[in-house]
Amino acid sequence: MSAVKVHAIAIAIAGTLAAALAEAQGAGEVSGQLRILEKPGESSADLGNAVVYLEPVQRSRVPVEVVTSRIAMQSRQFTPRVRVVPVGSRIEFPNEDPFSHNIFSNAPGATFDLGLYRRGKSKATTFNRAGVFPVFCNIHPRMTAFVLAVSTPYFTQPDASGRFAIQDVVPGRYVIHFWHERAPQQRRIIEVPAGNLRGVRAELDGRGFIFVPHMNKFGQEYTGSDRDRY
Repeated sequence: MSAVKVHAIAIAIAGTLAAALAEAQGAGEVSGQLRILEKPGESSADLGNAVVYLEPVQRSRVPVEVVTSRIAMQSRQFTPRVRVVPVGSRIEFPNEDPFSHNIFSNAPGATFDLGLYRRGKSKATTFNRAGVFPVFCNIHPRMTAFVLAVSTPYFTQPDASGRFAIQDVVPGRYVIHFWHERAPQQRRIIEVPAGNLRGVRAELDGRGFIFVPHMNKFGQEYTGSDRDRY
């Protein structure tokens, strides 16, 4: 049996054992509704870009399985715009556009520069620290993505209406976090009972959001020479 198959079987067994343990501990679903307060006349068209996650208050060691995920470059945009992964996970950035991109981040804790590469190529980086890390393209100034690396297996993103659900949550006290790029992050302590906790609600305030153009990878404004036409 190959090493790859053995690794896959080990992961499957670990997942089955984790699920059985969670069930034995009375794990359930934490679900609710998120909304964003908007300026008069505006509506929330990007609720799916929010992130909701739970961190144990006691900081007990919760098993977290790292993953390999992806953010593609399509039509001068990152798809998806927001990706949440456990700390230590790897994200691939495949270029699906008919021109080159140069993906980078200058965020402390996740500084990287993948260099210039063309369509059909893919490069990757690993996020080893918890935090919110903006990702940009050094050629296209309107391209922005966000990677949230979290030290917990309990996370999700809402649907387009703001409804969210986090599965297999073990009973206990947690800090629940609500994040969106256009609003200050909100957090509070909740008590998760055995079984399900439904009806959790949060309201983020996006009324003070002001768009600020980001700098290129050298910390300078984009100029005509490195700005692609849109």
